[in-house]
Amino acid sequence: MGGAVFNFPITDLQQNSDLKTQIFTLIYNARFNEAEKLLGETDFKSNPFYFQVLQLDLFWWKYSVSKSESNEKKLDNTLNWFSEQNKNSKYNEINRLIWLSYKMRFEVKRKNYVKAFVLKSEVADQLEVVQQNPVNLPDGEQKLLAVFTLLLQYSNEAGSVFGNNAEKQACLSGLQQLAANSDWIVSSEAHYFLGRIYTKIEKQPEKGREHFKILSVMFPLNRLFADLAKGLAIDF
Repeated sequence: MGGAVFNFPITDLQQNSDLKTQIFTLIYNARFNEAEKLLGETDFKSNPFYFQVLQLDLFWWKYSVSKSESNEKKLDNTLNWFSEQNKNSKYNEINRLIWLSYKMRFEVKRKNYVKAFVLKSEVADQLEVVQQNPVNLPDGEQKLLAVFTLLLQYSNEAGSVFGNNAEKQACLSGLQQLAANSDWIVSSEAHYFLGRIYTKIEKQPEKGREHFKILSVMFPLNRLFADLAKGLAIDF
Protein backbone atom coordinates (compact mmCIF):
# COMPACT_ATOMS: atom_id res chain seq x y z
CA MET A 1 0.00 0.00 0.00
CA GLY A 2 1.52 3.29 -1.08
CA GLY A 3 2.22 5.62 1.83
CA ALA A 4 1.34 8.68 -0.23
CA VAL A 5 -2.32 7.69 -0.15
CA PHE A 6 -2.38 7.82 3.65
CA ASN A 7 -0.21 10.90 4.19
CA PHE A 8 -2.66 13.23 2.45
CA PRO A 9 -3.40 16.09 4.91
CA ILE A 10 -7.10 16.36 5.67
CA THR A 11 -7.34 20.01 4.60
CA ASP A 12 -5.69 19.27 1.26
CA LEU A 13 -7.92 16.24 0.78
CA GLN A 14 -11.07 18.27 1.34
CA GLN A 15 -9.93 21.01 -1.03
CA ASN A 16 -8.62 18.81 -3.83
CA SER A 17 -11.02 15.85 -3.88
CA ASP A 18 -14.53 15.47 -5.22
CA LEU A 19 -17.57 16.25 -3.11
CA LYS A 20 -18.42 12.69 -2.10
CA THR A 21 -14.87 12.16 -0.79
CA GLN A 22 -14.98 15.44 1.11
CA ILE A 23 -18.24 14.45 2.81
CA PHE A 24 -17.02 10.92 3.53
CA THR A 25 -13.81 12.30 5.06
CA LEU A 26 -15.78 14.63 7.31
CA ILE A 27 -17.94 11.71 8.49
CA TYR A 28 -14.97 9.46 9.22
CA ASN A 29 -13.23 12.32 11.06
CA ALA A 30 -16.36 12.59 13.24
CA ARG A 31 -17.09 16.09 11.93
CA PHE A 32 -20.74 15.18 11.62
CA ASN A 33 -22.32 18.64 11.65
CA GLU A 34 -20.08 19.80 8.79
CA ALA A 35 -20.84 16.66 6.80
CA GLU A 36 -24.58 17.05 7.34
CA LYS A 37 -24.44 20.70 6.31
CA LEU A 38 -22.52 19.87 3.13
CA LEU A 39 -24.95 17.08 2.27
CA GLY A 40 -27.90 19.42 2.70
CA GLU A 41 -26.54 22.47 0.90
CA THR A 42 -25.40 20.94 -2.38
CA ASP A 43 -26.97 19.46 -5.49
CA PHE A 44 -25.46 16.13 -4.47
CA LYS A 45 -28.91 14.51 -4.61
CA SER A 46 -28.41 14.21 -8.36
CA ASN A 47 -25.91 11.45 -7.51
CA PRO A 48 -28.38 9.18 -5.68
CA PHE A 49 -26.05 6.27 -4.91
CA TYR A 50 -23.49 8.29 -2.97
CA PHE A 51 -26.00 10.78 -1.54
CA GLN A 52 -28.06 7.99 -0.01
CA VAL A 53 -25.14 5.86 1.17
CA LEU A 54 -23.38 8.85 2.76
CA GLN A 55 -26.61 10.06 4.37
CA LEU A 56 -27.04 6.62 5.94
CA ASP A 57 -23.36 6.41 6.90
CA LEU A 58 -23.53 9.82 8.57
CA PHE A 59 -26.37 8.91 10.90
CA TRP A 60 -24.93 5.43 11.47
CA TRP A 61 -21.70 6.93 12.78
CA LYS A 62 -23.45 9.64 14.79
CA TYR A 63 -25.41 6.96 16.63
CA SER A 64 -22.46 4.56 16.91
CA VAL A 65 -20.27 7.20 18.54
CA SER A 66 -22.88 8.79 20.82
CA LYS A 67 -25.32 5.90 21.53
CA SER A 68 -27.80 8.69 22.34
CA GLU A 69 -31.55 8.20 22.12
CA SER A 70 -31.96 11.17 19.78
CA ASN A 71 -29.35 9.83 17.33
CA GLU A 72 -30.89 6.37 17.55
CA LYS A 73 -34.20 7.91 16.46
CA LYS A 74 -32.52 9.82 13.62
CA LEU A 75 -30.82 6.67 12.38
CA ASP A 76 -34.09 4.74 12.53
CA ASN A 77 -35.79 7.48 10.50
CA THR A 78 -32.92 7.50 8.00
CA LEU A 79 -33.16 3.73 7.58
CA ASN A 80 -36.89 4.07 6.89
CA TRP A 81 -36.16 6.84 4.36
CA PHE A 82 -33.40 4.82 2.70
CA SER A 83 -35.67 1.80 2.26
CA GLU A 84 -37.99 3.86 0.05
CA GLN A 85 -35.31 5.22 -2.30
CA ASN A 86 -34.64 4.17 -5.91
CA LYS A 87 -37.74 2.05 -6.29
CA ASN A 88 -38.13 0.84 -9.89
CA SER A 89 -34.55 1.78 -10.76
CA LYS A 90 -31.38 -0.21 -11.43
CA TYR A 91 -30.32 0.51 -7.83
CA ASN A 92 -33.44 -1.04 -6.28
CA GLU A 93 -32.01 -4.46 -5.37
CA ILE A 94 -28.65 -2.97 -4.33
CA ASN A 95 -30.42 -0.45 -2.10
CA ARG A 96 -32.39 -3.21 -0.46
CA LEU A 97 -29.20 -5.17 0.25
CA ILE A 98 -27.49 -2.15 1.80
CA TRP A 99 -30.59 -1.27 3.80
CA LEU A 100 -31.03 -4.81 5.14
CA SER A 101 -27.36 -5.08 6.15
CA TYR A 102 -27.43 -1.75 8.02
CA LYS A 103 -30.78 -2.65 9.59
CA MET A 104 -29.38 -5.97 10.81
CA ARG A 105 -26.31 -4.27 12.33
CA PHE A 106 -28.58 -1.63 13.89
CA GLU A 107 -30.66 -4.30 15.63
CA VAL A 108 -27.48 -5.98 16.91
CA LYS A 109 -26.31 -2.65 18.36
CA ARG A 110 -29.71 -2.27 20.05
CA LYS A 111 -29.41 -5.87 21.32
CA ASN A 112 -32.55 -6.91 19.43
CA TYR A 113 -30.94 -10.25 18.62
CA VAL A 114 -34.08 -12.10 17.52
CA LYS A 115 -34.89 -9.39 14.99
CA ALA A 116 -31.27 -9.34 13.83
CA PHE A 117 -31.34 -13.13 13.35
CA VAL A 118 -34.44 -12.87 11.14
CA LEU A 119 -32.84 -10.07 9.13
CA LYS A 120 -29.68 -12.13 8.67
CA SER A 121 -31.54 -14.66 6.51
CA GLU A 122 -33.12 -11.81 4.51
CA VAL A 123 -29.66 -10.34 3.92
CA ALA A 124 -28.40 -13.71 2.66
CA ASP A 125 -31.36 -14.05 0.29
CA GLN A 126 -30.95 -10.49 -1.00
CA LEU A 127 -27.23 -11.01 -1.54
CA GLU A 128 -28.09 -13.89 -3.88
CA VAL A 129 -30.54 -11.67 -5.76
CA VAL A 130 -27.89 -8.98 -6.29
CA GLN A 131 -25.23 -11.48 -7.34
CA GLN A 132 -27.55 -13.23 -9.79
CA ASN A 133 -28.68 -9.94 -11.35
CA PRO A 134 -25.51 -7.89 -11.83
CA VAL A 135 -25.89 -4.22 -12.70
CA ASN A 136 -23.42 -2.20 -14.74
CA LEU A 137 -22.23 0.51 -12.32
CA PRO A 138 -19.49 3.15 -12.47
CA ASP A 139 -16.13 1.86 -11.22
CA GLY A 140 -16.22 3.47 -7.76
CA GLU A 141 -19.77 2.32 -7.07
CA GLN A 142 -18.94 -1.19 -8.29
CA LYS A 143 -15.94 -1.45 -5.96
CA LEU A 144 -17.86 -0.08 -2.99
CA LEU A 145 -20.60 -2.62 -3.63
CA ALA A 146 -17.88 -5.29 -3.78
CA VAL A 147 -16.76 -4.28 -0.26
CA PHE A 148 -20.31 -4.83 1.03
CA THR A 149 -20.83 -8.12 -0.81
CA LEU A 150 -17.48 -9.57 0.30
CA LEU A 151 -18.24 -8.59 3.89
CA LEU A 152 -21.65 -10.26 3.72
CA GLN A 153 -20.26 -13.36 2.00
CA TYR A 154 -17.61 -13.65 4.70
CA SER A 155 -20.23 -13.19 7.45
CA ASN A 156 -22.40 -15.93 5.95
CA GLU A 157 -19.50 -18.38 5.89
CA ALA A 158 -18.24 -17.39 9.34
CA GLY A 159 -21.70 -17.62 10.87
CA SER A 160 -22.47 -21.10 9.55
CA VAL A 161 -21.43 -24.42 11.08
CA PHE A 162 -20.92 -25.54 7.49
CA GLY A 163 -18.84 -22.50 6.63
CA ASN A 164 -16.11 -23.03 4.07
CA ASN A 165 -12.72 -21.77 5.25
CA ALA A 166 -11.43 -21.42 1.70
CA GLU A 167 -14.40 -19.17 0.88
CA LYS A 168 -13.72 -17.09 3.99
CA GLN A 169 -10.08 -16.64 3.01
CA ALA A 170 -11.10 -15.69 -0.54
CA CYS A 171 -13.36 -12.97 0.89
CA LEU A 172 -10.55 -11.68 3.10
CA SER A 173 -8.18 -11.66 0.14
CA GLY A 174 -10.73 -9.69 -1.89
CA LEU A 175 -11.14 -7.16 0.91
CA GLN A 176 -7.35 -6.82 1.21
CA GLN A 177 -7.16 -5.96 -2.49
CA LEU A 178 -9.89 -3.34 -2.10
CA ALA A 179 -8.12 -1.90 0.97
CA ALA A 180 -5.14 -1.24 -1.31
CA ASN A 181 -7.31 0.48 -3.93
CA SER A 182 -6.66 4.12 -4.77
CA ASP A 183 -10.33 5.03 -4.22
CA TRP A 184 -10.34 6.72 -0.79
CA ILE A 185 -13.86 5.61 0.16
CA VAL A 186 -13.43 2.02 -1.03
CA SER A 187 -10.08 1.67 0.73
CA SER A 188 -11.37 3.16 4.00
CA GLU A 189 -14.44 0.90 4.14
CA ALA A 190 -12.36 -2.19 3.35
CA HIS A 191 -9.84 -1.35 6.10
CA TYR A 192 -12.63 -0.80 8.62
CA PHE A 193 -14.36 -4.09 7.90
CA LEU A 194 -11.05 -6.00 7.87
CA GLY A 195 -10.25 -4.45 11.25
CA ARG A 196 -13.60 -5.59 12.62
CA ILE A 197 -13.31 -9.08 11.13
CA TYR A 198 -9.82 -9.76 12.46
CA THR A 199 -10.64 -8.32 15.88
CA LYS A 200 -14.11 -9.74 16.47
CA ILE A 201 -14.37 -12.90 14.37
CA GLU A 202 -10.93 -14.19 13.42
CA LYS A 203 -9.65 -13.43 16.95
CA GLN A 204 -6.45 -11.96 15.56
CA PRO A 205 -6.55 -8.52 17.19
CA GLU A 206 -3.00 -7.66 16.16
CA LYS A 207 -4.04 -7.92 12.49
CA GLY A 208 -7.13 -5.88 13.21
CA ARG A 209 -5.04 -3.14 14.83
CA GLU A 210 -2.92 -2.82 11.68
CA HIS A 211 -6.02 -1.77 9.74
CA PHE A 212 -7.15 0.62 12.47
CA LYS A 213 -3.66 2.16 12.55
CA ILE A 214 -4.01 2.97 8.86
CA LEU A 215 -7.47 4.44 9.48
CA SER A 216 -6.16 6.54 12.37
CA VAL A 217 -3.61 8.08 9.97
CA MET A 218 -6.19 8.59 7.24
CA PHE A 219 -8.68 10.12 9.72
CA PRO A 220 -6.64 11.72 12.52
CA LEU A 221 -9.64 13.40 14.17
CA ASN A 222 -11.45 10.12 14.79
CA ARG A 223 -10.71 9.12 18.40
CA LEU A 224 -12.35 5.73 17.97
CA PHE A 225 -9.85 4.70 15.27
CA ALA A 226 -6.97 5.88 17.47
CA ASP A 227 -8.30 3.82 20.40
CA LEU A 228 -8.89 0.78 18.20
CA ALA A 229 -5.33 1.07 16.85
CA LYS A 230 -4.08 0.83 20.44
CA GLY A 231 -6.44 -2.01 21.34
CA LEU A 232 -8.30 0.20 23.83
CA ALA A 233 -11.83 0.08 22.41
CA ILE A 234 -13.98 -3.04 22.62
CA ASP A 235 -17.59 -2.02 21.98
CA PHE A 236 -17.60 -0.87 18.37
